[in-house]
Amino acid sequence: MQKKQIIILTLIFALGLMAGCGTKKINRDYIPVLKKNLYSLQLAVRDQNLAQIDSLLSLQVLEKKQSSDSLIRFVYGYDSEFEFVQFGNAEIVYTNNNARIDCYVMDSSSNHDRPIVFFLEYEHDLWLFTSFGEKSQVDSLRLD
Repeated sequence: MQKKQIIILTLIFALGLMAGCGTKKINRDYIPVLKKNLYSLQLAVRDQNLAQIDSLLSLQVLEKKQSSDSLIRFVYGYDSEFEFVQFGNAEIVYTNNNARIDCYVMDSSSNHDRPIVFFLEYEHDLWLFTSFGEKSQVDSLRLD
């Protein structure tokens, strides 16, 4: 009887190991890449360089009726009087194919009253921004 139990436990353990081997580990090297992309976007937005912003955006942004122009309007406001300094206090959550960056649109006062969320997707060996919006509008969305 004990032999059967040992064999059954061994089989369960082996199946568990095989199931675990099929999962792909999340690449920790993506963290600095995602931070760099956010910083590159921050510089492009600060300079209001539409071509540079477009180079960081996925084509999926257009499907969501967003663009470099709409990002500039969101950051600077429709009256363009906001003095943008940075995307601050970034929190990054990611899988191997998708990422979400929660941060704040900040001016020199560093207030945390303008939250923004960016979504990125890993496409053709690049992390590209696929959408963005106010945190309250996209808070229910999760990474797959």
